[in-house]
Amino acid sequence: MAITEFLLFVLTTTLGGMFLCGANDLITIFVAPECFSLCSYLLSGYTKKYVRSNEATMKYLLMGGASSSILVHGFSWIHGSSGERLSFKK
Repeated sequence: MAITEFLLFVLTTTLGGMFLCGANDLITIFVAPECFSLCSYLLSGYTKKYVRSNEATMKYLLMGGASSSILVHGFSWIHGSSGERLSFKK
């Protein structure tokens, strides 16, 4: 891959982290880390020719998918117990 693709992944990862810092509701708190982690998956598999890189990317993807599903389940419990759109702005 070219250096421009690498820098695009790094900048998008940084953008996801910045959105997470400014999050004030549950949807933004979920979408921002997903943007962050998606680009992190791509960066971990940046060197495709190494077998260890491919293995690490697959493990990271599986662990990230499992943790995201647990996070969504927890957010659904929080949203269901609040009964309305939960905003953290006060």
